[in-house]
Amino acid sequence: MPRPPVYRVIIAQAAVTALLVLALLAVDRVMALSALLGGLICLLPNAWLVRKAFAHGGARSARRIVNSFYKGEAGKFLLTVCGFALVFAWVRPLHPLALLGAFAVVQAVNWFTPVILKSRVS
Repeated sequence: MPRPPVYRVIIAQAAVTALLVLALLAVDRVMALSALLGGLICLLPNAWLVRKAFAHGGARSARRIVNSFYKGEAGKFLLTVCGFALVFAWVRPLHPLALLGAFAVVQAVNWFTPVILKSRVS
């Protein structure tokens, strides 16, 4: 059974982040930087989860697959928390609404995962 092309979700999240940053760059540089950071706080932990969760394949690897999912989800949570903590502690000036808004928009890309992962058109 082939592995699903989950990397497409990460690419879509990166594209949405880039579009947000470019759109906000015309408005305000601080907003654009904050949006970039918010997008990365969502994108990088998701990339970690994808890497961990889909590291193994095959029915004989079921236990390793489940363990990888748990480790990937725990790592995603920790990376997200640390990302927000580091940004709020160190980045000045910061536009919190742009940061959180970009995070939410990039996270919303996950709602479209079934469409993004849809197999080839026959």
